[in-house]
Amino acid sequence: MAVELYFILGNAGAHRRTALADLIGEGLMPTDRAAVLLSEGEAPAEADAALARTGAVVTTWKWEKPSMDLEVPEGATHLFLVADGRSNPVDQLEALREWLLMRADVRLARVLFVADAALLVANPKLDPWFDACAHFSDVLLLTRVEGVDQKWINGLEKRYRDKHYPFLFEVVRRDTLKNPAVMLIPEARRMAQVFDEDIPLADETDEEMEAAMAENDRYFARTRGGTRVEEIPNVAVFL
Repeated sequence: MAVELYFILGNAGAHRRTALADLIGEGLMPTDRAAVLLSEGEAPAEADAALARTGAVVTTWKWEKPSMDLEVPEGATHLFLVADGRSNPVDQLEALREWLLMRADVRLARVLFVADAALLVANPKLDPWFDACAHFSDVLLLTRVEGVDQKWINGLEKRYRDKHYPFLFEVVRRDTLKNPAVMLIPEARRMAQVFDEDIPLADETDEEMEAAMAENDRYFARTRGGTRVEEIPNVAVFL
């Protein structure tokens, strides 16, 4: 059976490892074997201890644009790949798509966006960055909500619902998820279709491949000069 891959989006400091510990500890079956790949740029955090207690194999990976080179730990049934939280998420998603095309033994189960409420409240200019992550996500977990006005939280969800984003939305309070197992159900609920198996992709040249990808997702589209048509802020500037 193929390894189930969960790609975890979100900025550094968004409590992604805390959410992961709950997802793995409460959402998987006892017979499942979880492995976590953390970006080398992640600083140590208190959640590391909770993550270790889940029994998951925790190792690191290094994001080197433009390609993604990942090692799947032996024996893993569920792989949780934590995106580099200081780099462009679209670049990483595009590289992940290319990597998955070469790996018949790994399938994308879900993309989870751990969305940092406190960061967005303090920096509204990051709206386009959050929108890009949400576009590719099956699940949005809103973290760091302590002190955030409930009206703002309701407004954020309404904004995405009005745009018909189909992802699951949950507000994470006291670092605890309501039903971790539901978040891990391998069911696509994302706007983006570039990870769907029935999306036709050219296989003759790199140029044709890029053109086919761009046709299926505006975030992958590039200008003739090679820059993104849909530019998003550099989140590292705000961290």
